[in-house]
Amino acid sequence: MPRYRSKSWRAFRPESTGADVTAPVAAAASIEPVRLRADACRILGLDPGSRRTGFGVIAVEGPESRCLAHGRIEVEGLPVAERLARIHAGVAELVAQWAPDEVAVERVFVGRNVDSALKLGQARGAALAALGGLELAEYAPRAVKLATVGFGAADKLQVAHMMRAMLKVEGKLTADAADALAIAVCHAQHRRLAPLQAGRAAGGRG
Repeated sequence: MPRYRSKSWRAFRPESTGADVTAPVAAAASIEPVRLRADACRILGLDPGSRRTGFGVIAVEGPESRCLAHGRIEVEGLPVAERLARIHAGVAELVAQWAPDEVAVERVFVGRNVDSALKLGQARGAALAALGGLELAEYAPRAVKLATVGFGAADKLQVAHMMRAMLKVEGKLTADAADALAIAVCHAQHRRLAPLQAGRAAGGRG
């Protein structure tokens, strides 16, 4: 794998290079038409942020995963109340459009900046409030990187590179959308491993 200059998981702030969701959902990169097997599962990955919320929708069919849509909900520069309303409306529209079976989100990491953590928590709450009764899974940033890149301290460029390779994503892919896709892929891998882990646990008790 190529070497990338080191950057932190949260500090990466690229210029806009992909689909933004602003009205509340503008055209996001997607593949149409989408036909899924009867046993397929759709997963919505979310990477909430106070300025933008990345999203990625994947279809899991057996051992294979493929990207159905990716983009971000852009709220930078708006008043706080309008930001939260825009995030909620955007996620609600994604749920209505793609009808995911499950949702995966990045677990909140509380650092030294309490104000930033509070804003992130508000954005995350607005996103989760739009999910209704959908099953939700949470993963720490390090767990997501380990599952997708194989390195818990991977930077955003590495994550984006792996999402392009694993999901055959073409065209522009923002860092926020790549993170959201990685969260969805991480959840897909955990879903595949769950039956094996349950079988081993049952065998150990027997």
